Amino acid sequence: MIEVDLGHELGPVERATPDAGQIRTYAEAADIPEPLFVDPAAAGALGYRGLVVPGPMLAAFLEQFVRRELPAWRLERLSTTFRVPTITGDVLVLSGVVTERHELADGERIVCDLVIDHRGGERAVTSTATLRR
Repeated sequence: MIEVDLGHELGPVERATPDAGQIRTYAEAADIPEPLFVDPAAAGALGYRGLVVPGPMLAAFLEQFVRRELPAWRLERLSTTFRVPTITGDVLVLSGVVTERHELADGERIVCDLVIDHRGGERAVTSTATLRR
């Protein structure tokens, strides 16, 4: 088992954004068929260079990331802030660091600051995750 303490770094891990078909399928299943998610022409007319990746998809990427990086821990809470739009075709870089560690009577709890950056360095998402073991 990996020892996790203050300053323990997670990642970085690169991943591609979903393609237009995956975003359309998600938007339809989630009943959020906003033009910026499903229609490239409409997204372009709104000033975007392509389809926008819905925020809940990005939050799910963070959840997957932290579960893979810390498999012995159970995610209790994930708080996310979206700073700039993520567009289909962007390459994402997920990373994080443990900022708190608490010994409890029934186990341990850690808090991690997580981020998603676009490969060019632009910060797209900031997040805080609380995990328990």
